[in-house]
Amino acid sequence: MPKVKLTTKAVESAKPPAPGQRLELFDASLPGFGLRVGDSNKSWFVFYRFAGKQKRLTIGHFPSIGLGEARDRAAKALQSVEVGIDPAVKKLADKIEKQSAAERKSATGYAPGSFGEIATLYIKQECPLLRRGREVESIINREILARWKDRAAVDLRRKDLVSLLDPIVSAGHAQKAHRVRGLALRIVNWSVDRGDLEANLLASPSRGRRRGGAIQRNGRDRVLAADEIRDIWLACDDLKGPFPGLVRVLMLTGQRRDEVSGMRWCELDLDAGLWTIPSERYKTGVVHAVPLTQTARDIIASQPRVSDKFVFTTAPDSGFSGYSWAKTVLDKKVKERRASRGLEDMQPWRLHDLRRTLRTGLSELRVGGDVAERVIGHVIGGVRGVYDRHAYMDEKRDALERWGAKVMGLVDPSPDDHLTGASVARKVET
Repeated sequence: MPKVKLTTKAVESAKPPAPGQRLELFDASLPGFGLRVGDSNKSWFVFYRFAGKQKRLTIGHFPSIGLGEARDRAAKALQSVEVGIDPAVKKLADKIEKQSAAERKSATGYAPGSFGEIATLYIKQECPLLRRGREVESIINREILARWKDRAAVDLRRKDLVSLLDPIVSAGHAQKAHRVRGLALRIVNWSVDRGDLEANLLASPSRGRRRGGAIQRNGRDRVLAADEIRDIWLACDDLKGPFPGLVRVLMLTGQRRDEVSGMRWCELDLDAGLWTIPSERYKTGVVHAVPLTQTARDIIASQPRVSDKFVFTTAPDSGFSGYSWAKTVLDKKVKERRASRGLEDMQPWRLHDLRRTLRTGLSELRVGGDVAERVIGHVIGGVRGVYDRHAYMDEKRDALERWGAKVMGLVDPSPDDHLTGASVARKVET
């Protein structure tokens, strides 16, 4: 099969060798990706190997799908293979999801993910439980749905709420505006509590957000036990791709998921054992320096140089994505390991629980509160935060070294490996 540098011009001019025959052109830059040329159509495909079998996935047709989009889709398909997901199965799941979206629109009259959909569900499920439910429903329909019914709920921001309320306030109805504002926030809060939205971006961050609805959302307090830390770490041996290394670095540094998955090579000084996260990438908007233990350095250094920019990735131009698929596979491996030892299944956990586990572990190691908070990048408030400008690098490094030694002590009792990270390097390389 010929390998060529696929360009838009080459794709447009490609023709089969003879009538009734097909031509397949494989891309020289992305393994397995190519174009099939027939008499009447051109289709994109990608070959991959899954569960010991070679498979072919049809991505779509040219020109409805251009070269750039087709190559991106192929890269994502190969990335899913790396974390144990069959792209063909995912394609079927996507089809089912589209059918489900159509059914949801038929049920509510609004597009999935729109404010109209979540407001309609809120009216149906929550208003009957309210003492003045009919009045609430009337206000929602008249004052909010009329303006926001077709807006994507995830795109709504505080400026949209201001635009909604300004005409009401200008008309001299301040109390009414207050009521409308409260209902808009309540609907979005309710959707967050259900898991339909990740956050309420209508609310002012200075005041937090009030929980609403029949189902209350409780703050998470999950801290992983010693055997759970060990099982998660060792289960990463059974995974391929960047995800297992990402999970282990999360465990060793206590940083946020998106900060680790977006780690850049240019942010790292592995010789000095330092990772500097720039302010534009950090939640608090300030530069955050993270000391790296030898184990963490070995994991990072072992990542294939797929991208000149990102560390944890299978694509040249973006960091890792596909957390839900990869986490599902990891949970399955953890379950298998525990079952082999006759242990009960782990209680549900999230990647963010690794951060809470590290912070709790630092307290157990008698690391001072200020140092522990600085390790995970929390801003120190009050007078201390204003006047104490010390970087605490030595203290943070000592804290993470002690935590890393504790983790490795749970994983592998060999003291030499704790100091050098050699066991981790061997496992990653194999």
